[in-house]
Amino acid sequence: MSTSLLAYAVCIALIGNLLSVDAIRCHQCNSHSNEDCAGLLVNTPRAQRDDQFLKDCLPRGEKEAFCRKTVLKFEVNGEHRIERGCGWIQEKMHNACFTADNEGYKQTICTCSEEGCNGATSLLGAHYTLAAAAISLLIVSLIRH
Repeated sequence: MSTSLLAYAVCIALIGNLLSVDAIRCHQCNSHSNEDCAGLLVNTPRAQRDDQFLKDCLPRGEKEAFCRKTVLKFEVNGEHRIERGCGWIQEKMHNACFTADNEGYKQTICTCSEEGCNGATSLLGAHYTLAAAAISLLIVSLIRH
């Protein structure tokens, strides 16, 4: 291959790379319209990720996309829904969960920035896992002293 042909191929590859848009892939579904949305698995060493709802979340203007999971609990009928999708407007706390008590329903919203991170077990249990780990470390520290 000639040097000029190689240089041309490298330039095309670099331009293509610069023009491509990196998109995070998030689960996008609603358990109200599809029951399978309620129990998605997250990719861990022990479990395969359920990829049926994974789709690209492209940036909107200057705003990078992230994944979001919303759990709705309706007080009137006790119904429980899970919505998974993309977000572009950052919440006060990112890569965390917060709860809002609205009129007639409670809402827990979790955000994260890794591919497919808005699956079933990754977000809602994360803050409980961190709290349990912190308490365990505190107990171990107290026992040692």
